[in-house]
Amino acid sequence: MILALTKSDQNRAILDPWSVVHFAMGLAAGLIKAPRGPALAAAVLYEFAEQGIEASSAFFGVSGPEILPNAIADVALFALGQELGKRWNSSE
Repeated sequence: MILALTKSDQNRAILDPWSVVHFAMGLAAGLIKAPRGPALAAAVLYEFAEQGIEASSAFFGVSGPEILPNAIADVALFALGQELGKRWNSSE
């Protein structure tokens, strides 16, 4: 499944409403000129932590951890957002 249309699908689809948040966080990181390496490392570490939390609790109110393509898409969207923020800053 590519796009989650219901909350119950959010961890079984590649893209969900949280994908927008990952992109926005990347955009913010780019706009504040956060260094790419540490920012991307933080995004990856967050995905690992999220997997652990979702696998062991109902903290996020989901049925289990998200699928790997979703986690990869989240990091890729973060990176895209950061690149766009960086490009915005360099456009004069």
